[in-house]
Amino acid sequence: MTQRQKLLKSVHRQRAVIFDFDGTIADSWPAIIQVAEGVMKRKRPYNEEEITALRDMPLPELMKVLGVPKWKLPILLYRGRRMLRARMHGIPLHEGMATTLEQLHAKGVPLYVLSSNSTENVQKYLQWHKLTHCFSGVYGGASLFGKASRLLKLIDETGTSVTDSWYVGDEMRDVTAARAVGLRVASVTWGYNTRAALLSKEPDVVVDDAAALFKELGVVWKK
Repeated sequence: MTQRQKLLKSVHRQRAVIFDFDGTIADSWPAIIQVAEGVMKRKRPYNEEEITALRDMPLPELMKVLGVPKWKLPILLYRGRRMLRARMHGIPLHEGMATTLEQLHAKGVPLYVLSSNSTENVQKYLQWHKLTHCFSGVYGGASLFGKASRLLKLIDETGTSVTDSWYVGDEMRDVTAARAVGLRVASVTWGYNTRAALLSKEPDVVVDDAAALFKELGVVWKK
């Protein structure tokens, strides 16, 4: 633990829940696959078996399998975000997430979004689904290969406790980032990585639906 992290732990700070966006709040995995096919200029769509195999991979391995050199990733990411923005209106909320977010907000839980998607995309999406009031802030533009530094920025700027707060995400890298800064982590199985892949990173909680997520966070919040 760095000296800065120790300092963050030592000061009285708020408890909060920080959410990933794509695959966690927004059911965007099908759209992301379509965007990836467009960005990579695939001649045919991924089939179900290929998609399942992709979901078991950590991101660096996925990039190798897709043949994406690291130097090219920022260009593809920029193009991908633009393509995804054009599809945002058609991306549904994950089933039950609106209720879970509203229930957490009603309990007075400070909620934030930290995502690799752009801040603009996330904010517009929350506006369209009338959920802006549930969130105290949106932090977009996190690195695809590591969210820890962006999480620390959020924690620092918002006065969030690292020992009493949670990060909720759908990827192995979400678990890694949360662990790196001292947050507890809840993994959801309806996004990118499979349940088996998520369990390999040993998150604090793994949930299969939004109601179960609210139940887990609700129990913790009473402590």
